[in-house]
Amino acid sequence: MKRISFYIVIVLLGVSFFTSCEEQGLLTHTNDVSYIAFEKNMTTDTTGVSFKFYNEGENAKILLGVTISGKVQDKDLEFTVSVDPERTTLPATQYELPEKCVIKAGELTGEILVVLKYYEKLDTKAELLTLQVNDGGEVRQGPSVYSRAIISVSNLLFAPEWWTRNDGDVNNPYNIVEEWYLGRYSEKKYLMFLEELKKDGVVFDGKDMFILRKYALRLKNRIKDYNTQHPDEPMSDEYCKFFFFNDTATTEIYTLSL
Repeated sequence: MKRISFYIVIVLLGVSFFTSCEEQGLLTHTNDVSYIAFEKNMTTDTTGVSFKFYNEGENAKILLGVTISGKVQDKDLEFTVSVDPERTTLPATQYELPEKCVIKAGELTGEILVVLKYYEKLDTKAELLTLQVNDGGEVRQGPSVYSRAIISVSNLLFAPEWWTRNDGDVNNPYNIVEEWYLGRYSEKKYLMFLEELKKDGVVFDGKDMFILRKYALRLKNRIKDYNTQHPDEPMSDEYCKFFFFNDTATTEIYTLSL
């Protein structure tokens, strides 16, 4: 009876071990293959690029993040990317992809540089560029929802993700940019913010809060100076909202048309 119990324990431990391995991906991700996935979920996250952010004639250069799982390389891992033609509408003449991409030895993340070029059709319509990692050698695509990077390209203005996302939670939703820096989004205010960035040739991607604070303050001072010089006609946006200030963010109030 003791011997039977001993064997049962061994079998259960073995099952538990293999189950644990499957959960960690040790059985499904073999040690001789590196799986490369894009950082964003293709079903929920699209990278938006507008040439409104850039100076006239300037190409847009963006970095797409990727992650690696499976085999962690002890040498630089080279791989290539290509366009998914079924999900792409942007002409091939309007973008440049790298000939090869590299994830440094031992690293778990990397970046892909993509160059986008303006053309007149983008003034009225957004076009899509969808990229995929090419299988080959030690490289395979990651999970399906992270196997593509979708980029929406236009010369249209849209509220950026960093000005609309929920930085709080379900019970306490708020946006840091709106709360502390620029106030509620409006197209006119955003255009003015971009003008301040362009004066120094800066592109803000929503990550560097030092840049946000610097140019938000510059915009506030610009509006404040205007309002001081035009006390009877303070600056307003397309929603007929006047701009005023407190110690933190720009604030606005609605005007009523009688």
